[in-house]
Amino acid sequence: MNVCLDVSPALGQSAGIGRYARELALALSKSKDIHLSLIHNRQPLHRLPQPLVHLQRSEIPLKDKAWRFFLLSGLPLPKAWGTTAYHCDIFHGTDVITPALPVPIAITVHDLTTKLFPQLHTLFHGRYQRLVLPMMLRRAAIILTNSESTRHDVLKYMNISSKKVVTTLLGVDHARFNPGDQKKIADRLLPFGITEPYWLTVGTLEPRKNLPRLLQAYAYLGKTAPPLVLAGAYGWHSSSIYQLVHQIGIEDRVIFPGFVPDELLPDLYRAAQLFIYPSLYEGFGLPILEAMACGTPVVTSNCSSMAEIAGDAAVLVDPTSEDNLVEVLHTLVSDRVIRETMSVRGILRAQQFSWENTTQATIAAYRQLLVTPPVL
Repeated sequence: MNVCLDVSPALGQSAGIGRYARELALALSKSKDIHLSLIHNRQPLHRLPQPLVHLQRSEIPLKDKAWRFFLLSGLPLPKAWGTTAYHCDIFHGTDVITPALPVPIAITVHDLTTKLFPQLHTLFHGRYQRLVLPMMLRRAAIILTNSESTRHDVLKYMNISSKKVVTTLLGVDHARFNPGDQKKIADRLLPFGITEPYWLTVGTLEPRKNLPRLLQAYAYLGKTAPPLVLAGAYGWHSSSIYQLVHQIGIEDRVIFPGFVPDELLPDLYRAAQLFIYPSLYEGFGLPILEAMACGTPVVTSNCSSMAEIAGDAAVLVDPTSEDNLVEVLHTLVSDRVIRETMSVRGILRAQQFSWENTTQATIAAYRQLLVTPPVL
């Protein structure tokens, strides 16, 4: 089976969708059932994993924004731009967007956050996504979602046949994300101003992550709680988060290390006393799984995909209730037994997820697409 995979997200970012595209490409490249070729827009190639460098590859001569506007135009992809795409059995767009092509198209829909929570996005980003998503869903012969929660959202809000939407749960790299050796972790974290013990959240600093409510709950606990590390790139409205930290007087207890390199991320999880992820909405919530795999007890939201992924291995909270968050954190700050119980449960839960499973489910969806006529 000849598959052309869009790895543009893997070149543009290392977290979230970028990690999905990179891990899927690596796993597909090892599959005996797949002959893999790649396509991407014009970006630096330093994030392309070495095993993928020598695969057949087409580069679109447009940078990210220009490429996205081209896709919105509805024009077919010129053959000169996408030789690999024209000579495949299936084209897979890993971040919703896909060019118009005369081959069966699979796309991955990661979430419907711009439709369900438009107030959590910039005006431009929200409008673009709401314009492009229906177009891409029409182009796709099959739609992959990262969770049953996202599949439910697609079926409910996008008027799509259930036969066309397949769930392929994401995975975790257990060779990297595991309880590991706790020795010398402190030395590696010190350059970021992080000392143990600490609580942790990971993700782009943006409204969807619900950080203002977390900060208010954290402030209520006073100095009984260890320092709080907010690790992630600066996103839209991130300045309001810094302002709130100063406004409520906890600047001496909150650490902003910025974006943490991939190689340091497992250590950051391992050394944390607690991982807190009270997001308002997630299509999957990969950091939940990574923290669990590292043996860190997890607190996360009881909505969207987060409850689905966490199962009974995390403490679930109502992300809209500051009181609920305060109550849970107050209990966990002093109850070591609960933390240790959740740590063990988390490790066992994370073992149920792997990128190999993701890839096998994806290949099964490809086969379904080739055997069964597309549902239009």
